[in-house]
Amino acid sequence: MSEKNKKPYDGMIAMSISDTAKYLGISRKTVYQLIEFGEIRVVKQGKATRLDKKSLDDFRNSGKSA
Repeated sequence: MSEKNKKPYDGMIAMSISDTAKYLGISRKTVYQLIEFGEIRVVKQGKATRLDKKSLDDFRNSGKSA
């Protein structure tokens, strides 16, 4: 894929809560609810909470609504 066609989140393995909200088009509060309900997988990096991008893609492709 050329740099011109590259999407902003391509190549990412884990995302912050804010990036996840933007990526899924939902609020930060909804991201936290999805974490609480076990819909998306959390990865801890030190004190930071990151969300597994594959888990996000799986959720997005599942057809479930947030």
